[in-house]
Amino acid sequence: MVLLGASNLTRGLATAIEAAQLICGGPSRILVAAGHGRSFAVYSRVLFRGLPGITRCGLWDELARGPRLPTFALLTDLGNDIAYGVSAEQIIGYVRWCVERLAEHQARIIITTLPLQRLERLSPTRYRIFRAVFFPGRRLGLEQALDRARTVNVALQQLSFERRITLVDQRPKWYGLDPIHIRRRRLAGAYYGILRHWVDADREEPAARKTSTRRWLQSLLLAPQYECVFGFDRYREQPTGRLPDGTTIALY
Repeated sequence: MVLLGASNLTRGLATAIEAAQLICGGPSRILVAAGHGRSFAVYSRVLFRGLPGITRCGLWDELARGPRLPTFALLTDLGNDIAYGVSAEQIIGYVRWCVERLAEHQARIIITTLPLQRLERLSPTRYRIFRAVFFPGRRLGLEQALDRARTVNVALQQLSFERRITLVDQRPKWYGLDPIHIRRRRLAGAYYGILRHWVDADREEPAARKTSTRRWLQSLLLAPQYECVFGFDRYREQPTGRLPDGTTIALY
């Protein structure tokens, strides 16, 4: 399983893994590239921590040299690159790059659209507050951001048609006042609703199960292969986590 995303995936990683194993079974080899403020395209920094772009991290080398297994992949949280000033065309170029690497492994790929319905409800004032909190120093205007988000979603539709990829729209009910982060109580239903398309899109969603505090804390303590903290490079061996059933988790 290859899970690519940013803060939503980081916050909900334990829940996403539980949903994935409920759908696909286990034990599994799970490769994750995620992180708060993570970009697919460029090096990003949030507070004192920096991470390389997802397309430039060590996950791809590990995927290429690992055993050939049935592969399932999720690409989500594509919106950060808009805030970083990356054009819609460039974003789709990076998504295509990921898709091509995953296609080499005959992966069943799911991509989530940007939550445009929720973003379009933002007032200019709330957008400026949101931008200052999550992307300080960035100056992209609301209408520019919305135009790029619309363009990305249209291009994702075309890509899904060309490559026979499953595209899943994010539901407005998953979000609250924060227009980009899924509410914690909605995470279980959201990830099951997204990942069930790996196997059977018509399967009914089970009643949401809250991830245990222990599993949630364990996921937050997973250490990535590389990060820059307070200007110092830090490297760690992978996989960084192992579940009771033998599932391994590698974080990049």
